[in-house]
Amino acid sequence: MRIIEELIASGAPEVTPEGIDRTVRTLPQLRAKFANLEEPRIDLLVPLDFLSQVLEDFSAGLCRDLSYHAAADIAFALQYLEKETDLIPDSIPDVGLADDAAVCNRILAKHSGILKEYALSRGFQWEDLQTL
Repeated sequence: MRIIEELIASGAPEVTPEGIDRTVRTLPQLRAKFANLEEPRIDLLVPLDFLSQVLEDFSAGLCRDLSYHAAADIAFALQYLEKETDLIPDSIPDVGLADDAAVCNRILAKHSGILKEYALSRGFQWEDLQTL
């Protein structure tokens, strides 16, 4: 998992406020991408939906308890999900999205305090968000 932590530590600080806004604007395409996979990854659809809602609410000023740092981490995770070629290319059957799931899981764990609160307030089951 060290490589995932290093990936997040090097990428998330590069996320700007404009990058968060751009990520929010691309969320419909990202949701469609994962909904239309040949082999749907339910283990990624629920966290994707959750993290998308958190970022949308942050962007709209509705998630005031979330720090900018946490929002940048979430935006990084969502941007990572968009990439076709990353640590493990998404096109590799059965394992191509394992790194994407690991990035999401690490962000959820890193900010579990505030994200668990948010999840419960929005009707998500925290256990359903754990992808690995």
